[in-house]
Amino acid sequence: MQEEDGFTRWIEACAAGELLGIGTAALWWITVDRFDPVPVGHVAEWLVFLGKASSGLIQGLILGLLQGWALRRQFPALSLRAWLVATMLVGLLVWSIAAWFAVFPSLDNDPLLPTVTTLFQTAVAAAGFGMGLGLLFGMAQALVLRRAAGQAHWWIAVNAVGWGAALPCIYVAASLGSAAPSSLEIAFRGLVGGAVSGVVLGTITGLSFAVMPARRAA
Repeated sequence: MQEEDGFTRWIEACAAGELLGIGTAALWWITVDRFDPVPVGHVAEWLVFLGKASSGLIQGLILGLLQGWALRRQFPALSLRAWLVATMLVGLLVWSIAAWFAVFPSLDNDPLLPTVTTLFQTAVAAAGFGMGLGLLFGMAQALVLRRAAGQAHWWIAVNAVGWGAALPCIYVAASLGSAAPSSLEIAFRGLVGGAVSGVVLGTITGLSFAVMPARRAA
């Protein structure tokens, strides 16, 4: 019964983490854009870059706290502080890359992600990006998790698959609906995409609990 409760709690934590983490980080990114949408001068550009990159700290903080809280039920020896730091560092890295391309475009103006024109292409591109993101989260978090669970290498694999399946939910949800959506429709798309992606991520990654035995707390 405890394992089932832990699995359910993990799915709920991932759903809330995706919804609140990505949503809050995206809102902060937009807020930075509104303060200075077209940076002028090196100082302004670097300030906007740092502001946008900090979106990763916001996402990592929210996602890390919720995930760590849920995992402590399954793996009591888990260090919540170390888990939070690992998650925030990956979030900062990924959002920093996005911020760099947004503020300092390349000489040939190549986009960070390939241009897509159909819903299928959107899903495929998001899946590829998600797998890469999942590998980063998985490797960083596995270094922390191995002190609390055996066979922690499984965490890398399930995160690659989980994030690869979760991100398309967000991108596809954002692409559906009217061509000129209202603020309410945009918010609804984000809520649906974030919640569904979190449930998908939690369900897939939670399967690893069956093959990662908990270690005793020191």
